[in-house]
Amino acid sequence: MNIMIKRTSKVKMILLVLTSLLLISCKNDDDAHDHSNISTITITPKEVPTRGVSGYVLRPAQQLELIAVAENRDNTTQDITKHVTWHSTVPEVAKMNGSSVVGVDIGETDISARYNGIESSDSIHIKVAYGKIKNLRITPAITSISKMLPVQLKLTGIFRDHTTANISTRRWSSSNEDVASVSITGLVTPKKVGETTITARKGRKKATAKIIVTDAKLEKITLIPLNASEVTKDGVIIAPVGVKTRLTAMGIFSDHTTINFDPSKVIWKSEDEQIATVSNQGEITPKKRGKVNITVTKDGISETSKLEVTYAKIEKIIIEDDGGIETPAGREVKIPVSGIFTDGRKANMLLAQITVYPIYMGRVRYDYDVPIFTPSPFTTGKAIITARLAGMGDSLIATSTVTITPEVLERIVITPKKASVPLNGTIQLTAAGVFSDLADVPRYITNVAWDTTRYDIIALDNKGNVTPLKEGSADVIATKDSIQATATITVKPNK
Repeated sequence: MNIMIKRTSKVKMILLVLTSLLLISCKNDDDAHDHSNISTITITPKEVPTRGVSGYVLRPAQQLELIAVAENRDNTTQDITKHVTWHSTVPEVAKMNGSSVVGVDIGETDISARYNGIESSDSIHIKVAYGKIKNLRITPAITSISKMLPVQLKLTGIFRDHTTANISTRRWSSSNEDVASVSITGLVTPKKVGETTITARKGRKKATAKIIVTDAKLEKITLIPLNASEVTKDGVIIAPVGVKTRLTAMGIFSDHTTINFDPSKVIWKSEDEQIATVSNQGEITPKKRGKVNITVTKDGISETSKLEVTYAKIEKIIIEDDGGIETPAGREVKIPVSGIFTDGRKANMLLAQITVYPIYMGRVRYDYDVPIFTPSPFTTGKAIITARLAGMGDSLIATSTVTITPEVLERIVITPKKASVPLNGTIQLTAAGVFSDLADVPRYITNVAWDTTRYDIIALDNKGNVTPLKEGSADVIATKDSIQATATITVKPNK
């Protein structure tokens, strides 16, 4: 008896653990939720920072992460943060970066969210403002520059809560205008060898920076690719057609100081613009396969980078009719996967690996490399389809949702399909339906409408009973849900 109790308890414990794991899996997999039942959407801050934010007041460059929660018609809730589209009424004040609102400039804005045509029931009011400044700082604080080269200074505010942010002021001044002047934006223009002190003021606070102007001359320029797809050991930049690459030019002076040039203050040139062009910001646009030199020039000093443009590559894959695929239970549907190349071209019918979640909702087969999804019989709901480009791992992935609706009637089978009956006889016809969830397996159906093309040859009731009236042939038509089938009845003389 004790052994039986122990075994029963052990089985209960195993079932409890498995149930808990299943619930946790369902809870964590937000993509498996049905979002069609949403009634309202509410947005709130995930966590109000204790530093730099008072209520919903942000400093420039500070951010606040938001969450979106949907309430369903059955009073359940779900986190749909990664599914909603965020909107800022004044993006010049605060913009959205994913689900975080980021302060841009002084002002006020409202943040809302939208999903499947449903707008959030409320919005979050964001104010971007400076806090109480404890101190100011100019960067760089001390700099040595050539008399041939301007330098841009930045003003940083240090607040009482120890946070920092870049701030603007028009109150810049130079202690020695003969050595260097400074604009209202903090741009220092050197004039002759010497020293000067640059001062920036904000309210009653001020900061200073020491500028040393030298007669150093530009000796060399180094080109640095910022976002190249690939750079060889020999320094050749590899870029597929359509993939832009940006270069930055760094100047090296005779006093060993360096500076990153404003890209618009140097001269850029491509030796063959049919292969690649370069903008006045140093952005390279590859156009066709080939090799080309990109050159930058400043004050008579030049530097060249070699660029090799390769064939365009697939940078994104999509499932056609994304989110709009619908099929009845049991009826197969194609899952066409297309690729978007870096040059904007589109490739159809890509060979992709298709997976389905939950797996019980259907299976995938391939017909000439085209994935075909077949929903499981008697199953309805939404299945998540994931496509991965063969040989690319998770670097190229696309998802879509297939809505599986209840079974539908595919065709009708009349028995017998052809029959001969004597003039004094009768015959009973029956109709069976073949449904999408059980292909080629007829089963009994009701509410069939019966009709004939020759009521002068046979009489026909609503049950499929045929009574001959005279010799000849007549077609009998069975109709249900706009599906029809035909049988032929031949009336012969009495035996």
